[in-house]
Amino acid sequence: MVSLALCAGAGMNLSARAIETSPAATTAASGDSILEPDNKVNDKDHKDIESLLASLETQWNAHDLDGVMSHYSEEYVNNDGLDKKAVASITKKFWSQYPDSKSNSKIKQVRIDGNFSTIESRDVATGTTDRENADTGTKGELNSVSEGQVYLKKNGNNWKIIGDRIDYEKVRVSYGLARQLTANFSAPEQVKSGRQYSARVDISLPVGLTAIGSIMSQPLKYPQKADSDEGPKPRIIDGESLERVMSANTNNRNELLMATVGITNATRSHLMGITVVTRRLNVIPTTPDDGADSVAAKSDEDTDKKAEAKTDSDKEKAESDSTKSKTEESAKDGKSDSAPDKKTETKSDSKPAATSKSPDKPKSKKKEKHTSDADATKKKDDAESQ
Repeated sequence: MVSLALCAGAGMNLSARAIETSPAATTAASGDSILEPDNKVNDKDHKDIESLLASLETQWNAHDLDGVMSHYSEEYVNNDGLDKKAVASITKKFWSQYPDSKSNSKIKQVRIDGNFSTIESRDVATGTTDRENADTGTKGELNSVSEGQVYLKKNGNNWKIIGDRIDYEKVRVSYGLARQLTANFSAPEQVKSGRQYSARVDISLPVGLTAIGSIMSQPLKYPQKADSDEGPKPRIIDGESLERVMSANTNNRNELLMATVGITNATRSHLMGITVVTRRLNVIPTTPDDGADSVAAKSDEDTDKKAEAKTDSDKEKAESDSTKSKTEESAKDGKSDSAPDKKTETKSDSKPAATSKSPDKPKSKKKEKHTSDADATKKKDDAESQ
């Protein structure tokens, strides 16, 4: 992985004239020695730190709480937000639940820089529960592995633990037949606050047995919430795996994931074994930039939706206008077809009315004319006869 510092350095102005050096000087200046302190200078501190770590492991395996906590500074805090008092309480409770627990630590690297030091290690723990499981009649076997860093600070001549963080951790406790069960619990080691993630448990069942199981999560905090019935109810595991999609909490707290698998007989009438596998999920806080990106993304999405809605609206309007236009054209065509009929019908109605009135007048005048002619003829005949 290319470091951000290296990427930033690539953008610097390197046009200045290079200083000529001899091959020997170049070789001496290459590698980590430019940035890392000379180990020989810190030789005494290395020995003091190695002595502290050896003492810490011996006292932990002896369940010597006072001896263990004497190596912790009063300003101690870990990446789960727990202080020295909380760690002491949790350690004491753990020893009471697993009275024969032992831990072995493998130191991967020790870095010393002035009055500060960081130890990278891998820790493996084993143990047996103090009580038997009521269903299986057996005690549980503990197996644990974790990797992380321990941070030290030097006060005077003494080194004290001022903090630690666990990057990876998986713990398994098995009872009965489940002690021989192969169960792999997979999930991301890190996820951003509020984001979805998937957790899955894969098992390999002996012939003739069935399994039920559940997967749940809860934020890591102290005091830890007591077990309750709020978790998901066990489901029948079809095949050889069980998976669940969940969302990381939005309180920026690391989480404890837990997969519980019960081994039953073929009729599921008797619990023959149970295994509980837990693992750590480190939750990364959402930054303001993430919020801005989210708002911007939502804004872009809203804009796209508005544009799409506008397009649909315009399309609907266009279709409506087209339909309206067609309707008006159809109505217009209907009007032009029916108007002549109406006009013709009106003329037809008025023409007979006019015809019925006008003949009366001409007929009356004609009658009067006939009468007038008859009288004149009569008068003429009378005159001739006289």
